[in-house]
Amino acid sequence: MNKPLGSKLSIIVLAATMVMGCNSTNPTNAPQVSPEGMELKKSTRSTVAYKKEGVDFSEYNKVQILPSVVAFKKNWKRDYNRSQSSLTTRVRDEDVIRIKADVAKLFDEVFKEEFAKGAKFPIVDKVSSNTLVIRPVIVDLDVTAPDLRSAANVKTYASDAGQATLFLELYDGVSGEILARAVNVAVAGDDSYAQWATRVSNRADAKRMIRKWAKALRKKYDEAHMPAAK
Repeated sequence: MNKPLGSKLSIIVLAATMVMGCNSTNPTNAPQVSPEGMELKKSTRSTVAYKKEGVDFSEYNKVQILPSVVAFKKNWKRDYNRSQSSLTTRVRDEDVIRIKADVAKLFDEVFKEEFAKGAKFPIVDKVSSNTLVIRPVIVDLDVTAPDLRSAANVKTYASDAGQATLFLELYDGVSGEILARAVNVAVAGDDSYAQWATRVSNRADAKRMIRKWAKALRKKYDEAHMPAAK
């Protein structure tokens, strides 16, 4: 987990693309065993999940959530700008950097908020025994109608805010051993009609998508700590 950020992110993007790529046409094509030896536990058109055989998540009573990393869909800026006739509606580099930072910050806030509920499992900054490390990465971020600060008096309408792929890995805090991996593709603000896309609506749609991810993981974590039925 100490690889340079650029190299690590490239590997993550490649792994997510490979997993979801083989899964897009036939869910049963996902490899039954991951390169690390984890077993396939779920394979659908939107989700692939692996878990190390024999791992007991009930042993982990503390959580460390690493800062999230965000990567746009390949050539997103170029492809988006091709469809814009005015310079004021084109995405600039500073827009891409700002959106990435905003999404990462929102992701971190929502995940920590969701795991802090109930205060049963403390969120820690440093690992020790029985610490579960969560490493979240958002790849293939595709924003349908970005709200650009330079686009004065321009309104954009879209049926959804875009989509993204969550690449989530769980590690043992002490050994650094990978315990599970999940990849999920989700659409933000999937509505049946077009509506005005603003910075506020984009944030709200993204927040709902991220909270859905966070709740799903928290639910699994809580289930692992439930007393066994007698």
